[in-house]
Amino acid sequence: MNLTQSMILGVIQGLTEFLPVSSSGHLVIASKLLGLESNIAFDVLLHFATLLAVCVYFASDIFKIIKAFLTKRSLEDPYFKLGLLVIAGSIPTAIIGFTLQDIFEAMFSSLFTVGIFLLITGMLLMFADRFGKSRKDIQKFGLFDSLIIGTAQGCAIAPGLSRSGTTVSASLLAGLEPSLAAKFSFLLSMPAILGASVFKAKAMLSNASLEALAGFMAAAISGYIAVRIFIKLIEKRQIRWFSYYCFIAGAISVILGFF
Repeated sequence: MNLTQSMILGVIQGLTEFLPVSSSGHLVIASKLLGLESNIAFDVLLHFATLLAVCVYFASDIFKIIKAFLTKRSLEDPYFKLGLLVIAGSIPTAIIGFTLQDIFEAMFSSLFTVGIFLLITGMLLMFADRFGKSRKDIQKFGLFDSLIIGTAQGCAIAPGLSRSGTTVSASLLAGLEPSLAAKFSFLLSMPAILGASVFKAKAMLSNASLEALAGFMAAAISGYIAVRIFIKLIEKRQIRWFSYYCFIAGAISVILGFF
């Protein structure tokens, strides 16, 4: 992998990690087009870069959650409750990730599989945009909701099934207000990405290079831009446009997967 290729993959990862079009699926497609072999360690490194983008964007919320855990520790405090719900939602994600990791990683070599999951992502977005009802604020947001959303995130380990797309869709279908759905989706991504990064830390360090650093920086910068864009689109309930893109990209991937 040369410097240009790593930066291209970094930008793709940064944009597609938070836009609901599946970063893992697009990395598979881009790697195939660039003639590169699948590199899980490099992919995880790029995911870690996007984690930093989320931390920067939600720095104020993260600080308030930490402060609530250290001082208030009351469910009456919205940030303490939000933190607990993020922890609860991370449990099914972790269980699915650890138990089905080998199965999901085997799928990264198949364009056909990526295409199928992209089509599923498109259907989820379309369904959530049409049937999601905004009726729950943080006070009405419950444990069962967080577990369902966390399960959706766990399933999104499959390449082509968008993490942000599945969690936001699940949040909207659970009745969360769009702004809360967006915030919870991104905060929930943090433990999942951090866990995957720690699990693959040795492999990431062994792949350290100038090309890896360039890809990392490209993913972090483009990821921050993507967060800002997607937050605004969710609040305006305009995620259905991404479903059309997923349908097109999914259909092309399925067709290419036959050749």
